[in-house]
Amino acid sequence: MELREYLRILLKSWWIIISLALVSLTGALLFSYTRTPIYESSSTYVVRLQSFDTPSQTMYGLDTLSRQQRIFSTYCQVITSNASRTDAYAIMNIDAEAAKLSDYTVSCNVLPDSNVLRVAVQGPSPAVASRLNEAIGTVGIQHTQGLYNYFPLDKLDPVAVTETPSYPNPTQNGILGAALGIIMGVSLAFIIHYLRSPLERLEGLSIRDRKLGIYNDRYFQQRLVEEIHRARARHRPTSLALLRLIPDEDFVLFPEQVQDKLLRQVAVKLEDNMRQGDIVAYVGQQLFGILLTEAPGDEAQEVIARLHDAIRSLTFRADDYTTSFTSQTGIVESSGGALSAKSMISKAGEALGTTDAGANSIQLLRASPRPFVAGNAEAEPEYVAQSSNDAPTLALGLAGGGSTGIDPIDASPDSNEQ
Repeated sequence: MELREYLRILLKSWWIIISLALVSLTGALLFSYTRTPIYESSSTYVVRLQSFDTPSQTMYGLDTLSRQQRIFSTYCQVITSNASRTDAYAIMNIDAEAAKLSDYTVSCNVLPDSNVLRVAVQGPSPAVASRLNEAIGTVGIQHTQGLYNYFPLDKLDPVAVTETPSYPNPTQNGILGAALGIIMGVSLAFIIHYLRSPLERLEGLSIRDRKLGIYNDRYFQQRLVEEIHRARARHRPTSLALLRLIPDEDFVLFPEQVQDKLLRQVAVKLEDNMRQGDIVAYVGQQLFGILLTEAPGDEAQEVIARLHDAIRSLTFRADDYTTSFTSQTGIVESSGGALSAKSMISKAGEALGTTDAGANSIQLLRASPRPFVAGNAEAEPEYVAQSSNDAPTLALGLAGGGSTGIDPIDASPDSNEQ
């Protein structure tokens, strides 16, 4: 799929992307501002090496120094132990449950390439975190005395408290939330597009009108293009008719479902009276397109006249409603594929628009090539109008044309369309 197609999908689904981005941003900000802020207090302690008085003390000290990492880990474990925390609560002289000291975390780590330990206390109150850090350090020094005689623990830096909470960060969470919402929106837009595509393709491939059951306008125009190409290859005529139903006055008062049922009966009647190889399609607005393959204008008039007689001779019933129809038809004949599909539909609409003989009238526009004229490689066709009641002929130019109510395709077999 091209980048342009991806952009089209995103522009079409912009509201999904923006909606999810706003929802995700709102959720992230609510999460940030409803959470309790966390403050951190920190202090540092140094493990120093005492001087040795005797050779045996020196040997012991050097042996212990080779295992200094174990010493530092031991001191950190002692400082963060439950025993140290309990003694620290006692030094602070406060009720641990009332102050919710269980919400405070104590951590200890060794700074890289040094003998320095860093003790950190995190909690919702900066004052309580500072006091707890101080008490933990005091108790830790007391508990580590005597563990390693030549490596005492001394305080290095006093307790420092961060002025702003370290967690949560509303700005950072808002940016992450909006980005997550955009990603989710884009993903959902593509998922919806791909889930909808098979259905749209099936609808596009459908050749039947959903309500009337006969061919639809899309298939009708496709077949018209094919027949024009075939007529050009075989030098045979092709006729196109647009038949408009004229119901009685009560038809517009019927419920829509009843109207569809009555039109479906008419469509079935038209199909039953068609020649083999010809097709009828519903164009819309009570207008039917009829393609008469390899039929000259006179023969097309005879076929349409039979259809008119079949329609007006019947009374159609649906539920408790009855109606009858008359019809008017405009026909255009193209000999040897002289006209394109777009021109034939336009000319058929023009013929339909000039039917002034009343109900069941038929108007024919006949295309015939002009005689050969020197200097012209190809003569332009002219159109001759002929009504069903043998009225005098009327020459019509290429300009003009009636409205058919459909959007004809332009797929001319001849690049130089007249």
